[in-house]
Amino acid sequence: MLDSARPFESLTQSDSRQWQVQPGSALAGDDAKTDPYQVSHNVWNALSVAVGHLHCFRSTFADDVKDKSVPIALHTHGQYSLLRGAFENSARAVWMPGPAQRLIRVQQRLCIQAGEHKNSDRMRALLQQQPKRPLDVRMQQLTDLVIHAGTDAADAKRALRPVPYSEVVREAGALMSMGAAEAEAVWSSCSSLAHGDGYGTLSVLERNIVDTQRRVHLTQVTSSTMVLFWATDRTVAMMQRGFDLFKERATCHR
Repeated sequence: MLDSARPFESLTQSDSRQWQVQPGSALAGDDAKTDPYQVSHNVWNALSVAVGHLHCFRSTFADDVKDKSVPIALHTHGQYSLLRGAFENSARAVWMPGPAQRLIRVQQRLCIQAGEHKNSDRMRALLQQQPKRPLDVRMQQLTDLVIHAGTDAADAKRALRPVPYSEVVREAGALMSMGAAEAEAVWSSCSSLAHGDGYGTLSVLERNIVDTQRRVHLTQVTSSTMVLFWATDRTVAMMQRGFDLFKERATCHR
């Protein structure tokens, strides 16, 4: 399964030119409406980040073939952190160009940028740095773009509200056979392990009680091969759909 995703590395880690969009394509029209925050650039960046996470996951998971065998390493939490990064970025690459209506695609690109602006300012404040342009100026630029694309002025603020990743992965999953609920389950499972949450550890991983002290179980926790396979399978599927959708939207069909 991981071998099937290896070709994506050559697309994103070399000058493949696959990120370019054809004039007259759906993405070319989207880019014109969102310039300088092109939809295609953000989607390709998401795919590149997703591929990087999956490549890193593979390197922690399996070594090269030695004596006709492949050494496998299973980690309880760290590998799910990498799968989360691969899954949620792949989901963004499905969610943003997925809708049939251009206005929705434009709104989703610009609402992501609105969140970027606000998060960037919070980071700069922590680093005691000043942005080159005030936040209200950058937000007004996004407001002008979203209204010019066809959003009613009264709805512009709502259209630019930051979207949580739980919503992104659900809507991306709804565009695929896995569905919204399963997509969120994959992302939530990986996120809970990335955070080291107790509920994720107890729900996702395999447990073996080795001793009991009064009301406390001393438990050996190991990775679940079944869950790891499930999360990897859905991640590769989401990534594949992201690349397919990018190619579809970047091609002029006239």
